[in-house]
Amino acid sequence: MKMPVTSSKEVNSTYPTEKPESGVTRLIEKQNIFLEKEKVNITFNKVTEDNRCPMNARCVWAGYASAEIEVMSVHSRPRKFIVSTIDDAGKNLKNSFVFNGHKYTLVNFYPANSTEVNFEKLKGKYVVDIKVE
Repeated sequence: MKMPVTSSKEVNSTYPTEKPESGVTRLIEKQNIFLEKEKVNITFNKVTEDNRCPMNARCVWAGYASAEIEVMSVHSRPRKFIVSTIDDAGKNLKNSFVFNGHKYTLVNFYPANSTEVNFEKLKGKYVVDIKVE
């Protein structure tokens, strides 16, 4: 899988270079794939929020990012879920969801952002790793 490219070598260096571990599906924003074992179509629709602390800044809080994931089985209508890099009930953020008897967990969110390459410039260039159990 070829990773997207941004205008920053520093940001580009934070994309993964190794294949994901077994049981983890890697998706580029807007990508759709069929998971044969689960008989589910999974799509990384978009990033809904990215307020993570930029890698070249100092922040009081690390922040978080959230992605919209759409899943559909052979026998169901599409369902959309928002998954985040943190699990925080107070902010209504969850890093996983259950669909069709399987748990889908956001385990990685790429790339790291910077003060120069922010949310707007990264749209369409995000990559997520989803663990399916």
